[in-house]
Amino acid sequence: MTFTNKNKFFQYTVTLDTSHNIFRASLANDSSIYGAGDTIEEAVQNLEQLV
Repeated sequence: MTFTNKNKFFQYTVTLDTSHNIFRASLANDSSIYGAGDTIEEAVQNLEQLV
């Protein structure tokens, strides 16, 4: 499952890593920068802290 969202600061993509049961939110233009979490909200929040 993958979808892209545009918040007011940056675009990000969220994917579900089924092998580890975590969500990954990564920058749409640079997937090497990402935040992970048990929920989509947690993953996005962790990404926002990096950006």
